[in-house]
Amino acid sequence: MRELELRLALVCYGGASLAVYMNGISHEILKLIRASRAYHSIDNRDKLASATFLELAPKRPYTTDTESLYYELLQMLGERIDIRVIVDVVSGTSAGGINGIFLARAIAHDLDFNPLRDMWMKLGDVEELMEKGTIAERFSKFYLYPFIWLFADKAFDDANPDEESKRKLSRFLRSRWFKPPFSGRRMLSWMISACQNMGEADANHSLLPSGHKLDLFVSITNFFGQPRRLKLHDPKEIKERQHKVPLSFSYLKAEGQTLKSELDDSNIPGLGFAARATSSFPGAFPPISFSDLTAYLKHKKMPWPSKQAFFAKNFPNQIHNEDALNTMSFIDGGVTNNKPFGEALEAMEDRAAHREVDRRVIYVDPMPDRATDRLNDHSEEKPGFFRTILSSLAEIPRNEPIYDDLQDIAERNKEARRMESVYATIEAEVRQLVDNMLQLDAEKRVSTAILASWRERAHRLAEEKAGYGYSTYMQSKTLSLLDRLAKLLVHIASASGQKLSQTLARERIYAWANEQKIDKADLNQSHEDLQNFIKFLRAFDVDYRVRRLRFTVRQLNQFLQTTCGETTAFHKLTKQQLYKSMETFRSKWHAEAYAGTLDDIWKNKALLPDDAVPAIMNRIAETMQLEEHDFITDEFMALTLSGAGDEDLKLTLFRAYVGYAFYDVLTLPMSTHADLQEIDEIRVDRISPVDCASMHQDDQPLKGTELYNFGAFFSRKARENDYLWGRIHAADRLVDFVLDAAGKENIPADFDRTRFKKRLANRILSSEEHAMKHSGELIAKMRAIFN
Repeated sequence: MRELELRLALVCYGGASLAVYMNGISHEILKLIRASRAYHSIDNRDKLASATFLELAPKRPYTTDTESLYYELLQMLGERIDIRVIVDVVSGTSAGGINGIFLARAIAHDLDFNPLRDMWMKLGDVEELMEKGTIAERFSKFYLYPFIWLFADKAFDDANPDEESKRKLSRFLRSRWFKPPFSGRRMLSWMISACQNMGEADANHSLLPSGHKLDLFVSITNFFGQPRRLKLHDPKEIKERQHKVPLSFSYLKAEGQTLKSELDDSNIPGLGFAARATSSFPGAFPPISFSDLTAYLKHKKMPWPSKQAFFAKNFPNQIHNEDALNTMSFIDGGVTNNKPFGEALEAMEDRAAHREVDRRVIYVDPMPDRATDRLNDHSEEKPGFFRTILSSLAEIPRNEPIYDDLQDIAERNKEARRMESVYATIEAEVRQLVDNMLQLDAEKRVSTAILASWRERAHRLAEEKAGYGYSTYMQSKTLSLLDRLAKLLVHIASASGQKLSQTLARERIYAWANEQKIDKADLNQSHEDLQNFIKFLRAFDVDYRVRRLRFTVRQLNQFLQTTCGETTAFHKLTKQQLYKSMETFRSKWHAEAYAGTLDDIWKNKALLPDDAVPAIMNRIAETMQLEEHDFITDEFMALTLSGAGDEDLKLTLFRAYVGYAFYDVLTLPMSTHADLQEIDEIRVDRISPVDCASMHQDDQPLKGTELYNFGAFFSRKARENDYLWGRIHAADRLVDFVLDAAGKENIPADFDRTRFKKRLANRILSSEEHAMKHSGELIAKMRAIFN
């Protein structure tokens, strides 16, 4: 049975009241993930073929609806291909940031999403958002009525806006001016309460497979900015201010290790602050500071157990400066980063797959063409006064194209194809070299010592065959490793609340390497210098170990795919152990691995004296214990090779693990990545009304796009409309993504895609009808479309 992981990175744009639409989309994505988790909860394929979602899903305190249909879809495809859907990354800003936070928390701890729908329906109203005492009474500023109705006619694209929208727009425009009309205090309270209302985060419940990491990135903007120093030639140094701030949260429960979650209840204040800050639309909400959060928590008598960890991770340079933290003012993340692709892509590349993988960036864009059309309207020769100001502040920066991000993905995919081509070209030759060098006796057990010696022989033979190209390889590897060590020192300093200059750390590391004569690779080195070089790599070269293990898993996945063999418990155990070893090695680049181990020899981590570097590096090498972990990995591989019943599988694993040195010599100098991440291409897909145009007569069915994206705040009917379309659009697109990943050859000929989508839509309408108080007419129209 062919196995496939559909790995998603979700990118959620900003859009003020379009948060309601994105909440509907987030809700539906969560339901697909629940279905996938249930489907893969057991290994018994006979039971999977007959069981239902409700039989396999854990009993949780929330209602389900479309989960059973997604389960049915995976079950149908499971006759030919076994698909698991996993979210790697959630990245959001502004309205998308709020929903990204809730979605990531729900995925990490399998929590209820319905309270968030109820929050938006009830509290996402302009009169709820406004400060008390600022809402105009019936006859306040009555002289503005003529101007208000004139403005309303032009503000609404819909020729017939509902009465609630017109009434609340009038009160809004006659209320307080020249101060933000919306309440920042209320918004903070709602965001924290929303996290709490999702339910209690239980370490025993998650929609993520064991050992899988989930990253959440939320963009906010530091209004005053943080000073940075940059090295130049002339002048030697300049100062600038950085306003973009990506807050990050993660979840990981590795097998046999303690749960590490920054999305659980202990960090609700941090998550609530991120939601409030990322959506602080300039002019609509006041900026927020950490002093505001502190005052709220004190008033509510609410603890924040993860406070120090939050600041150490996101504000390491200010962690011991409370005054500096409290004077920071934060506004909407969309001001500096309304389309947060960068963090998502970087994190996604760092995710290894346990099986064949289909990697996708799914970005949610409620209005892909709307703002562009508005800005391209050349009805006036020049933009007017107010239009220039509004577009400059709100429209243009938030609708910059994603060309650069997509170009980065294209370049990365090009590199992946190039690496794949290189691997395919040299594979036959490497096989022959390894087979000629070593004879793997099928009847003889492989010992740990023999396997280690074989690896060493493969390294020597790779050096001989590479000739003068080996110096280039070693130089590339060495420089990359020295840079990694410099970054590690910076991270260790940050984790202790001190700031170490990256430039200083790099200078000191390279000076130390020069003294040790390990900064330059030279085949003509003396025997003593060569031994120092080898000792350095054995002590610190984490990335080579990771690359070798990744490659071994890759070859195992390819073997299973090409042979069409059933994935057995032996195969799964082998991959689990390889990933466990990989994670052990990769953890050596985490600052927490060195907590307290350097304090006696490196007290002031803001400084890095020359004479302290040798002792620091020796202590890091002792803490890494790479050669001990090499022995453990060799021991496991020796047992695996000895126990592999299939001779072809045994040879595949042997050639990959022992012969990897040949591949590394050729590919490392070509790669821009230190640890040669998974060489899979990344596809980019979108969820938007434009991609589901066949469902509705209007080009833009959303009401939240009115009033410069604030329209849904003025009418519950508009919010219900956008929420329903969000769920239905997401369902439509998610089916397309799953079927596309499966491939046409694995979809039964009698499967009716359109009919299945209609079933999903009708299930959504039936489930949500009770909560939609003003959408009877809309639901009737939708049912007519989907019947």
